Amino acid sequence: MAGDEAGAALPKESAHEGTAAMRHRDQRGRLAGAMGLVLGIASIATASKVETWREDSAAAFGKGKRERVVVSDAGKLRLARRIATTRAIDAARVWDLVRTEDGTIYAATGDAGKVLRRDEGGEWALAYKAEDSQALSLVVAPGGKVFVGTGPTGQVVEVSDPKHPASRPDPTVQYIWDLAADSDGNLFAATGPRGQLWKRSAEGTWSLVLDAKPSHLLSVALARDGAVFAGSDGEGLLYRVHRDGKASVVYDASQAEVRALLVAPDGSLYAGTADASGSRGPNRPPGLSRTQQATDRGLEDETPATRSPGPRIIRTAMVQRPTAVAKPSAPGENVVYRIGADGVPREVFRARALVYSLAWQGDRLLVGTGPDGQLFEVRDDGRESSPIARIDHGQVLSLLAIPGGETLLGAGDPGAILRLEAGFDADGTLTSDVHDAKLPSRFGALSWKADRPDKTTVAVAVRTGNVGEPDATWSPWSEPVRDRDGARPDVPPGRFVQYRVTLSTTDPAASPEFEGLTLRYQTANLPPEIHRIDVPDVSEADGATRQTRINLRWDAVDPNGDDLAYTLHLRKEGWPAWIKLGDGPLTEKTYSWDCTAVPAGTYRLRVTASDRPSNLPAEALERHRTSEPFVVDHEAPRVQVEPKAGGKGATVTLRDDLTRLVKAAYALDGGDWVPVFPADGLFDTRAETITVDLPDLAPGHHVLMVRATDAAGNLGTGDAVLNVPSAE
Repeated sequence: MAGDEAGAALPKESAHEGTAAMRHRDQRGRLAGAMGLVLGIASIATASKVETWREDSAAAFGKGKRERVVVSDAGKLRLARRIATTRAIDAARVWDLVRTEDGTIYAATGDAGKVLRRDEGGEWALAYKAEDSQALSLVVAPGGKVFVGTGPTGQVVEVSDPKHPASRPDPTVQYIWDLAADSDGNLFAATGPRGQLWKRSAEGTWSLVLDAKPSHLLSVALARDGAVFAGSDGEGLLYRVHRDGKASVVYDASQAEVRALLVAPDGSLYAGTADASGSRGPNRPPGLSRTQQATDRGLEDETPATRSPGPRIIRTAMVQRPTAVAKPSAPGENVVYRIGADGVPREVFRARALVYSLAWQGDRLLVGTGPDGQLFEVRDDGRESSPIARIDHGQVLSLLAIPGGETLLGAGDPGAILRLEAGFDADGTLTSDVHDAKLPSRFGALSWKADRPDKTTVAVAVRTGNVGEPDATWSPWSEPVRDRDGARPDVPPGRFVQYRVTLSTTDPAASPEFEGLTLRYQTANLPPEIHRIDVPDVSEADGATRQTRINLRWDAVDPNGDDLAYTLHLRKEGWPAWIKLGDGPLTEKTYSWDCTAVPAGTYRLRVTASDRPSNLPAEALERHRTSEPFVVDHEAPRVQVEPKAGGKGATVTLRDDLTRLVKAAYALDGGDWVPVFPADGLFDTRAETITVDLPDLAPGHHVLMVRATDAAGNLGTGDAVLNVPSAE
C-alpha cells in the first residue's frame, strides 16, 4: 500500500494558496516520494521476477509524441520528409497539377476558375480565367498542349494556346472531373452528371465512349495497351473500355466513389476511393464544396463562411496488408486498390480518410487524403505504409511527382501548393508513452533493433519516475544508449518509465529505420488470475453422442506474464473432499476428461493456477477457482409401458434423474422404429408421458418396445405385451 500511495500523482497547488501552505505541501510531496521509493526498493529486494517491456509495433509507437519522424503500419520509425511552401496563391482549392516536358507547371483551382502557371522564378501567374467557378482537371497532350476541364458548364479549354479555344462534349455535360491524353493526341474526359466518358480526337471532334449507369465518372486513366479506365460515384464501379470500344466492369468496390486513378510504371492500376459514408448509396460527387452543390441544384451560391469540403473525419487509421479478399468498410474508411497483370484487385491501403490523389515517386506510391491533410507513402505493393506528412490544410487534392524526387501537393481548405522535398529531415525524435510497471522496479538491460545506413545514427535515452505524468520529480534522461545490445541505462528505480529515440542523418537521402526495443526490469511477484471456467451443460446437448469425454476449459493470466501450471480437482455432491483429476501439472488451459471412470451425478471442478514455472519455490504464488455445478450422466432413462384396456395402445412414462429427455420411439412386433412425442410435442423436461395409439391392431398378442434417449446420449428401453381380444 505504501508503495502504491507513493506512486500516486500529487495534488497540484491552487493559485490562491499561501506561500507557507505551498511550501508545506511541497515538502510533504517530496517526503512521500522518497518513502515510496525506499519501500519500492525494499520490495524489489525480495523479488526475483524479471519483466520485459517491448515496443515494436505501429500501435505502440503511435501512442508516443513524434517530432520530425513518421511511423509505418509495419512498425518502422523513420525520419520525416521535409515540406516547404511555394509562393502563395489566391485560390480556395488546387484540384489538379500537371508538368510539361520543359518543366512548366500548371495548377487548376477553384473557387474562381483559375489556371495558374509557374514561371522560372517560381512565381505563380494567371494562365487562364474560366467563366466557370471551378477549373477541375488538367492534362498535357503530345506537343506540350495543356487542356483544362471546368465546371459547372463542362468546358474543355486549351490553356497553352493564347486564344484559349474551348469545346464541350455535349450540352448535358456540366463537370469535366478528370482528363487523360494518349500518344495520338486524343483526350478522354470523365464527366457528370450523366456518368459519361467522352473522347476528343486530335482534330477536336467529340464522341461518346461510355454511357455509364452512375451519375458521375470521377476519374480516368490510360493503360499501356490503349485501354481506358474510368471510376464512378454512387456504386463505386471501375470501368475498362478496350481499344475496340467494348466496355466492362473491372471491379465493383464496396465504397461508393472511385475518386483517383493512377497507372504505375509497371503497368499496374491503382484506384483510390473517397466515400465519406463508407458504404454504397446515393452520395454527392466527392470534393464538391457546398457552393458547387448549390450550383448543381440551380440555387444561389452559399456565402464563403458556410462553405465546406465535406464531413470531418476525426482520426486516421493505419493501412491494412494487401489482400484480394474484399473487406467491409466502416463509415469514413477508404481504400486504394491495385490491379496488376492478373486483373485481380488487391487492397493495398485503407485509412479513415478520403483518398483524393495518387502519385508515383521513385519506387513508392503516394496517397493524398482529407479532411486532415495527410500524405501517406505505400511501399512494396502495400506491404508497408506510413503517413509521411501532415499539412495545415484540410485536403491533399492533387499530387505531382517531379523528376529528382520532389513532389508537389495541391491543397484545399484553404488552397495552397506545397513541395515535398526529396530528402529527410536531419533529425527527429519519438518520446514514448509512459509504461506503468505497477510496482517500483529496477530497470536493467536495454536492447533495440534498427537499420542504420551510412551517415545515420540511432540513440535511445530512458527516464523513470513514481508519478504517472512526467514532471520535475522524474529522473533526468539517461545518457544516450548507442549500443543496440544489452546496454544498461543509468536510471534510479521507479514505478513508471519512458524512453526517447533520436534518429539522425547527415545524408538527406538516407534515414535510419528503428524497429523496436526491449527493456528488462525487476518487480514484485503477483498471483495468477483465473477469469472463468467453462464446463459443459449437458442439458443443451441433443443426445446424438453419448457423454464419455468432457472438454474442460478455463481462462487464466498472470499479471507478471509468468508461465503458469494448472492442477485440477473434482468433487461430487455429497463427497467430503476434493479428488485430483489427471496426472501432474498441466500447461494448457484445457483438459479432455474421460468421465466414464466416475459415477453419474453433479460435480464441481476446481482449477488451481500456479506461477511456479517462472519463480523460486519460496516466491511462487497460486490461485484457485471453482466452477458452477455440472452433470455427468451415464444412467439410462427409465421407460415404463402400461397397456391400454383392450390392448390397442399404451401409456409410456419416461423419467431421467439427471438430464432432460430428447427423443423416443416405439417398435411393434419387431418392426421399424416410429418416433413418438409427448402431448405438447416438446421434449423439455426429465419426465415425459407419451400416449401410443394403435387402433388397427389385429386380435391376438403383440409385443410393444419403447426406447428413450436423454441429452447425454444414454438409451433406455421398456416393453409390454398387448393383448387384443377377438371380436365376439
